[in-house]
Amino acid sequence: MSTPEFLGPYRVGEMLGRGGMGTVYRCEHVKTGQQVAVKLIAAHVADDMKFRRRFESEIESLKRLRHKNIVSLIGYGEENGQLFYSMEMVDGEPLQKRIRREKRLGWLPTIDIAVQICSALKHAHDFGVIHRDLKPANLVLTANDEVKLVDFGIVKIFGFGEQTLAGSVLGTADYMSPEQAMGDGITLRSDLYALGSVMYAMTAGRAPFKGKELTQVIAALKRDKPIPLEIIVPELPGSLVELIHHLLEKNPADRPPTALAVMNRLKAMRNGLLREQTINQENENTQVRNGPALSDSPGAEELSNFDTPARSSRGTDFSGGEQAARPLDKITTSSEWHPKTDQQLDVDHSAGTIKQIGAAQDDKTIVADKLPAAEMEAERSGVQEPRSTHFQTVDQSASESGIFQHQSESSNQLTQMLSAFAIVGLLVLGGLLIVYSIKKPTAEELYSEIIAVTETGALSDARPQIDQFLKLYPDDERFSDVSAMDLSLQRDAVIRRLQLQTKLPGRTLAPHEQAFLEAMELRSVDRSTARKKLQQWLDVFVDSTTHANDSRKQIAVLVAFEMDRLEQEDPKVGEDRRNRELIDRIRTADELGTDEKVALLQGVIDLYSDDEWAGPAVKLAQEKLDAME
Repeated sequence: MSTPEFLGPYRVGEMLGRGGMGTVYRCEHVKTGQQVAVKLIAAHVADDMKFRRRFESEIESLKRLRHKNIVSLIGYGEENGQLFYSMEMVDGEPLQKRIRREKRLGWLPTIDIAVQICSALKHAHDFGVIHRDLKPANLVLTANDEVKLVDFGIVKIFGFGEQTLAGSVLGTADYMSPEQAMGDGITLRSDLYALGSVMYAMTAGRAPFKGKELTQVIAALKRDKPIPLEIIVPELPGSLVELIHHLLEKNPADRPPTALAVMNRLKAMRNGLLREQTINQENENTQVRNGPALSDSPGAEELSNFDTPARSSRGTDFSGGEQAARPLDKITTSSEWHPKTDQQLDVDHSAGTIKQIGAAQDDKTIVADKLPAAEMEAERSGVQEPRSTHFQTVDQSASESGIFQHQSESSNQLTQMLSAFAIVGLLVLGGLLIVYSIKKPTAEELYSEIIAVTETGALSDARPQIDQFLKLYPDDERFSDVSAMDLSLQRDAVIRRLQLQTKLPGRTLAPHEQAFLEAMELRSVDRSTARKKLQQWLDVFVDSTTHANDSRKQIAVLVAFEMDRLEQEDPKVGEDRRNRELIDRIRTADELGTDEKVALLQGVIDLYSDDEWAGPAVKLAQEKLDAME
């Protein structure tokens, strides 16, 4: 079929790419001169009545997606029976390409990108729209590192969603959820699993599961857990590692409930880590001027070289890389190969996901939001109706339903004025945020934050506040309590690391590591025996010749901490301690006058005669009282 001169209000320009589902053209609006990408649906696809019905069924939900992080659908229509739709053209770089170039993006870029993805998913999920194919190739980063999500609902509209046969598996296996791989029902939490996979790729430089064959990847999705991030990238903040693995839970019910919950958790994590980074930098500057800084906590010197996921380096700076405006000579998206044309094209099952392979380094990304449904009549069997022609913009259709209003020149001017005010407001807000981040929180504020976080989430979520408290307030009366939290996190991180190493093929633990792990695992069964095992560990593996940097010396700090904790929590030990204190008090009665001595001894008998644990003390008091008579 020859290339049409016009598609609706657009003059057709150069062909940008072609795939099995259609052809993408650069087009220009005849009246406004707006540059757009237009997807002309292939005739063999558009003529399929199932596709036309699916096309129509999605329009109402898809056209309402209006979000800064979602590529916009501009219009849709039919030209002489040929279906097409137009979408905004975005200059940018696919996240997939950035990951390939930079390998690992670091914790701050990962959080910033993930927050924007969550915002877009939250908007879509509020309308009941599931992306179904979230992956780095469908995420475009602009020159300002603004995220644009591509291909909302494309998989479903082209017949690869819920309306396919039961048990069918379509999408990008590297990032799909286990329930999608098994052909089960897809929910909003399926997108959250894909988000976790994308975050895993940004931090580790690879997808959670890789394989040469699709079947290998799907089998791993169903059966295996991804390699823990704390092993691949030990310097990642423990709270970020925990969130990513939370998103990658096999059971959807075990994942975070909503994109909003994940976004709020990421924002709180980002603020805490940045504040800690600021405090650390200030302390380093102070140390340069005034000398050595204060110790972090008891045992900090021994643990200074002990790298665990929970207590990791926080010195990563955000460096998104320089991105200049790119020439419009290439089309970059993803993800299926259709080498049937003169050029090699990377085409997904959508209009806006075509990649023209070449040697040039610059990209031009053309992406589409959810495909709309054209308004057209079904063909009667055996009867061919005349080809129709119509075009409708999303703004026009939304205006008819009262959702959007047609923009006029005056409204454009108003928008520009509001944008200017918004920029000024953002600058002021940014200044306030900088001042707030530099301001040192009080001990009471930090301690309250720690308690609040631990009451609503895991202790590891309070890691930034715990570190700040230990650095800033070593003389505070609550320092020992916070230090105990710090050591608890380090202990749990070491246990988790050793448990993971035992599951890796070809990896064996050293004798002192194996003995430590066995003693710790015994705590839930027999606390008394576990404490004895820990004491034996100290006797066997640590002596005066053990170097401070030796891993045995480093673990010894945690062993001593755990022994003390087990002793404090042992009910029998607690009773014995109270009895000893009471006996010591009775013995001091000999130094008192007769009346005071009698009063003390009689008081002990009256108060504790019914308490079994105080039996020895009551007996001693009675003996001394009888001797006086």
